[in-house]
Amino acid sequence: MTQHFRDEGAAARGLNPMEAQAASDASRSIHSIHALFTEAPTAIAVFRGPDWVIDFTNRLAQRLFRDRTVVGRRLFQCAPELAGSQVAELIERAHGSGRAAAACELLILLDRGDGALAEGYFNVTLEPIPAAGGGTESVVLFAIEVTDQVLARRRIEQLAEQLEHERHKLEQIIQQMPHAVYIAEAPSGELVMGNAQGAAQLGRPFVASTGIAAYSAGYQGFHADGRPYAPHEWPLARAVASGELVRAEPVEMQRTDGSRAIIEYSAAPIRDAAGQIVAGVVVGVDATERIRALREEQRRSEQLRGLAEASLAVNSAPSLDRMLAEITERARSLIGAHQSVISMTRDQNWAQAINAVSLSDKYAAYRGYDAKTNGSGIYTLACQQNRPLRMTQAELEAHPAWRGFSGEAPRHPPMRGWLAAPLVARDGSNIGLIQLSDKVEGEFTGDDESILMQLAQLASVAIENARLREEALAAEKRFRSMVEATTVVVWRTGPDGHVVEDSASWRDFTGQRYEEWLGYGWLDAVHPDDRAHANAAWRGAVASRSRYEVEYRLRRRDGSWAHTVARGVPLLADDGSIQEWVGCNVDVSDIRRAEEALRVQHQIVRTIAENATLGLFMMDAHQRCSFMNPAAEKITGFTFDEIKALDRPLHEIIHHRRPDGSHYPVEECPIDRALPRKSQEQGEDVFVHKDGSFYQVAFTASPILDGGAPVGTVIEVRDITEQKRAEAERERLIAALERSNKELDQFAYVASHDLKAPLRGIANLTQWIEEDLAGTVEGESREHMSLLRGRVRRMEALIDGILDYSRAGRMRHEVETVDVGQVLADVVELIAPAPGASVEVAPGLPALRTERIPLQQVFMNLIGNALKHARRADVRVRVGHRDAGPHHEFFVEDNGPGIAPEFHDRVWGLFQTLEARDKVEGTGIGLSVVKKIVESRGGQIWIDSSPGQGATFRFTWQKRDPNDR
Repeated sequence: MTQHFRDEGAAARGLNPMEAQAASDASRSIHSIHALFTEAPTAIAVFRGPDWVIDFTNRLAQRLFRDRTVVGRRLFQCAPELAGSQVAELIERAHGSGRAAAACELLILLDRGDGALAEGYFNVTLEPIPAAGGGTESVVLFAIEVTDQVLARRRIEQLAEQLEHERHKLEQIIQQMPHAVYIAEAPSGELVMGNAQGAAQLGRPFVASTGIAAYSAGYQGFHADGRPYAPHEWPLARAVASGELVRAEPVEMQRTDGSRAIIEYSAAPIRDAAGQIVAGVVVGVDATERIRALREEQRRSEQLRGLAEASLAVNSAPSLDRMLAEITERARSLIGAHQSVISMTRDQNWAQAINAVSLSDKYAAYRGYDAKTNGSGIYTLACQQNRPLRMTQAELEAHPAWRGFSGEAPRHPPMRGWLAAPLVARDGSNIGLIQLSDKVEGEFTGDDESILMQLAQLASVAIENARLREEALAAEKRFRSMVEATTVVVWRTGPDGHVVEDSASWRDFTGQRYEEWLGYGWLDAVHPDDRAHANAAWRGAVASRSRYEVEYRLRRRDGSWAHTVARGVPLLADDGSIQEWVGCNVDVSDIRRAEEALRVQHQIVRTIAENATLGLFMMDAHQRCSFMNPAAEKITGFTFDEIKALDRPLHEIIHHRRPDGSHYPVEECPIDRALPRKSQEQGEDVFVHKDGSFYQVAFTASPILDGGAPVGTVIEVRDITEQKRAEAERERLIAALERSNKELDQFAYVASHDLKAPLRGIANLTQWIEEDLAGTVEGESREHMSLLRGRVRRMEALIDGILDYSRAGRMRHEVETVDVGQVLADVVELIAPAPGASVEVAPGLPALRTERIPLQQVFMNLIGNALKHARRADVRVRVGHRDAGPHHEFFVEDNGPGIAPEFHDRVWGLFQTLEARDKVEGTGIGLSVVKKIVESRGGQIWIDSSPGQGATFRFTWQKRDPNDR
């Protein structure tokens, strides 16, 4: 029951109005708090004192104890079942310690009203209320019942345990199933279960995935057309995502060993009671053997049908090349391989040419490959034995006849297994080989070998027939071409040799009418000088019944004479008698003229060779000398007959030893390399003279090619012994000249120093005299002193000029990239033109690879001269250039007085000036130095000038110094 409070009124308590109002407000607050606790959503009770007298219970606490609690009574009187319980322990602990006590999911057995105790679970908190004098006055109980939550959790745990048990049973069932089984959750598609049969099918353990998007990362599957399965295409993904029911869908699965298994997957969604998809299951049946057997059966049927179609296609091919291409393509498609090749042999020569190739897109990069084999190895073995060969790649590489690809390895398409069938002619000889490699599925089988042999037999017959047909057509074509190209005259006679039948070709060639050449009338068209010989030869052949061949001149229709070769053979009947004679006259006039021209040309060439100063040799394919001209005999000391009699390679006779006496192997000889390399070789070497001495030669060895095949070598040899001596002497003289120049430079420097020393003494002496006689030297004496110092300065400048001139053109500096514009800017800055004077430099001046200092010296002299000799304060100098091919042409132009044409050559001479030195100070050496520098650098310099028109000095300078490396 709830405790009740009474308010007996303020007046009864003797309170004044203000106190009464406060008491009334407090009473209302107490009633509000009481109502709050009473209606609180938590069971609240207050126990007072150590006997736990109930002071207060709210509505939830009353329902908890089924209204058995009475304010003012003890707790255990109202709820005796709590005695000795954990609740009592908590109340006792809070009351005794004065601290809060709590417990979660506390089990309390309560009497719910029927006398039986029921379990209840509570989250309990006990808060002590301290007494005014110390200790604990009361304990407040806060209790939240969580019985339903605890029981629900226990139920969930029980269900989870049952679910785990059922899952374990499901796993056991799945593991015992004979096929692969996978289960995925919906809607994520996460793979959660797979059995050992699935792992065995793919050769890998079960791989869980986080969702459908990861299916293709864990597993690789392919459609029948080779396309890989996208994540959403997997049967299980479709069942989980859309509820599709998939039945026996074949998927080519990639095993870990690289092979493929064909698995038929059936997938279905798993739905809950409401019809929602909660999971998906897929079952995989290994159908590899069954499907491959079915495919193999279909392939055999297709092969048989293909053989029939191939027979029709091959026999209807318009040419041998088209037939070979058809056979190659049919062989690859019938057996299912990526590579197919037909190679034909010629006269049992197995260095085969590749006549036809068929490659799938896998080997598209090799479709232009057509190299010949070298006639050895396993290809030859198949042709020699004339039987099929079938090998895996490992067996092929282990076979003793396998030679690999030799030098063709970088270009040859790779192989994977090999199946070969010979092409056999009617006489049993080998005419070629069909080869297959890299089967699309698995290795080549005995059935494949049988199919290829049938195709090879079909191809052999068709190839022989085609060759015979082509040879017949070619023979006919050759005969017609020969008749047309060589003006062949065809004729027939009776058994006795008399002409009885007309011949249009004879009439067209000779102009004789039929009646004119009947019998032996044809002799009238033969040249009179040849007639008796032609008649005797023909009658002799008729009498002896033997082949007839004779050459004579035959008159043409225009009256000229043609050299002809007449040939005739008798055609015999079955009884051996002659039925008729058939023959022809071939016009060989052009051949005879060509032979005569060749004879003349040969004689000219021989005359040139025999009179040439170069030694000429010819070697055959075996390196033996087949020709020597007289110059070669003179150089070597051997005659051609002596060389020929030795019958040894030329190298062993004139090139077999080095100057140190060591052997010179022919393999290292550049001359003998020209033939096998089919390339010209040039160089210098040392030959051995007949007398054993050594001499130096320059040689050029050129291969002689016949249709691309090397058949000999032409060797040009020049004895350079004297040349080498002259070169050595030249080098010696150059070195001596360099020493002389160096000594000259040293002498010039010393002479300059020694000559300048007294001049400096004279200059100093004049200065001292002036200082000592200061105030006494006047007028003419002072002028003489000044003139003396000027002469000294001129002598010093003259000595410097001579020194510069001696060095000009000989001193070399480092080649570098020189910006001409920058050089001119530096020159102008160094010269520092006087006020009023100007130097204009044109823009866009080039950059050169040259020596900077000589170019700067040229511009310094030319610009300085222009400023010095202008004779005007407003002198203007302009510098520019133009492109002149391998050179740049520069000019320095001024507005000075100009130079008359008669002095244009004089200005370049040493010590030449156009004005007295007393008027314009100068040595007359500057332009000489400029000219020497320019010409030593491969350039030219000249003047364009007229009096009163200013002067333009032009010079050329190479764009790139020849010494620049």
